[in-house]
Amino acid sequence: MSRFVVVHTSWYQEYINDMKEIISEELTGLEVSFYEVPGSLELAAMGKKVVNKSKVGIAGVIFCGIVVRGETTHYELVATETFREIGNLALDYPDIAIINNVICVENEEQLKIRNKKNTLNNVKGLKTLANSKEGL
Repeated sequence: MSRFVVVHTSWYQEYINDMKEIISEELTGLEVSFYEVPGSLELAAMGKKVVNKSKVGIAGVIFCGIVVRGETTHYELVATETFREIGNLALDYPDIAIINNVICVENEEQLKIRNKKNTLNNVKGLKTLANSKEGL
């Protein structure tokens, strides 16, 4: 049985819950474990810890978070570092499907439009990538 891991933030809980529901529906019948971290900057570290401590093979990891632009440069710093660290994990663990579902938006209106569609596309991508890597 394939095992999947979802690492998500605690911010914007309503939208994160939507993400988790979509992922659970798409991965029905598969083992899925959820891990929560405070914010986007902590996503990659938790993902790495789970992969390193896992006694059962992990087929894929999807990272879920939301970064909304504010009035300072904090948005750019958080988004850039989060994406870099998740990208590094994909390079460090090439046998595991790793998908970044951190949604970066200007405002909540954009988030409402993108959240469900992006998450559905990304979890489908996770399944496809995991199946592709399994065959190699």
